[in-house]
Amino acid sequence: MENDNTLDTSKFVNVEKLKPQSFNDLVDANAGLSFEKQFVFADVIGDNGWQLDMGTATIVFGDLSFPIQVIGSLSFNDNSWMWGWANKQSGIPESLLLQSNKLKQFGETHSIKELIEPHFNVEENFEHKMGMVACGLFNSKSYYCANYGQGTLVVTIDDTKIPAIDKNKLEKVLTIFPQLISAIALDHKQALKNYLIDRDFKLQILDNKIEGLKDGKVITAKFDDLDRLESLKGKL
Repeated sequence: MENDNTLDTSKFVNVEKLKPQSFNDLVDANAGLSFEKQFVFADVIGDNGWQLDMGTATIVFGDLSFPIQVIGSLSFNDNSWMWGWANKQSGIPESLLLQSNKLKQFGETHSIKELIEPHFNVEENFEHKMGMVACGLFNSKSYYCANYGQGTLVVTIDDTKIPAIDKNKLEKVLTIFPQLISAIALDHKQALKNYLIDRDFKLQILDNKIEGLKDGKVITAKFDDLDRLESLKGKL
């Protein structure tokens, strides 16, 4: 970006994420970067189908295998969610349920009922929201929703074969975030704020605008009275 003498960088500050008060807060806090990670992972696995190997605790795509943690599963029959730690009949090894159990503990600490109740009915895209939360809280490389016909198994994946997000590619925010909010119901303003925090931006937050500053470059988002995104632009 060319020098902009009107830019007062002193108004931009480091902002921390708020303590979550609800499951929706957790989704808003983790959706942005987790969603971007899905694109990176999709490039790695291509159009290969998946196979699960509980014996080696891996998920396999073609010639690539990745270690997993099992978070939980969504049943298509009644659109209900069951936590991995609650799914005793499946015989999932405890070593694959470390994150699932930690999420339960997190829910107990922060009084978030969706993380505590073992089995409950959910709304559309809940499995992706849960995957995004787990991926964000554990800083995993990706999450994956493995459709097995009668439902979807949600796992997180962490492996050096998956590239990390390049946080220097600031323009990604301009393309990723609009796709995110068209796919998942979110608080646009909170989700973008947290996404920019995760990408190491300093912020200036106003009533209907968020500006993010990084490396002398600025991303500006404007919102309507319901905090829905109206415009997202960058001086990159």
